[in-house]
Amino acid sequence: MITVGIIEDDRPLRRNLEIFVNQQKDLHITFSCNSMEAFLEQRVTLDEPFIIFIDLGLPGISGLEGITLIRQQWPDVHIVVTTGNDNDNVIFDCIQRGANGYLLKPFNINDLIKNIDIIRRGGALITPDVAMKLFKKIHKPQDRFEEANATLTARENDVVNELLKGLTYKEIAAVLGISASTVNDHLKNIYIKMSVRTKSELIAKLLRK
Repeated sequence: MITVGIIEDDRPLRRNLEIFVNQQKDLHITFSCNSMEAFLEQRVTLDEPFIIFIDLGLPGISGLEGITLIRQQWPDVHIVVTTGNDNDNVIFDCIQRGANGYLLKPFNINDLIKNIDIIRRGGALITPDVAMKLFKKIHKPQDRFEEANATLTARENDVVNELLKGLTYKEIAAVLGISASTVNDHLKNIYIKMSVRTKSELIAKLLRK
């Protein structure tokens, strides 16, 4: 059973999320709040969910501040931002604060099962347009990455640069002429060498260099 937390002030959207999650046999809502203040009031009584969907434009304490506060309580929870804000600096700030995904509104609620599965498998929820913004922000990613960790092999550097372009494992495999399982093996080694656990943590580490 995958547990889900929701922090969203848009009542119709929050209700639609609740209905969708409740209709799935493998998903369960642990809490649903309309503000960070409401979450903070009851957080000591809440069980840690697997994933939290949080809006950035919350009243009072912003979702951006909320990411930091949630991380302080639950270091290992998976946080996915839902917002209509596609500003580069906001995206980078969210990732550096510990977000595991960034979904631009409007998004298809029916895709949530697929999105949650990506997180469950250790991936990051980053749409192609957001990935492209990240890629453009990281100037000369090959040089940056090699400088960040010279112990990576040439092939591992190839994999990570394609990853930063927003390509999926299968797409990376096709570009590099290797199997998807080999891509996965390379990424496991990259995460170990860079001391990260997810794609979002890897990107955040590069942005801090």
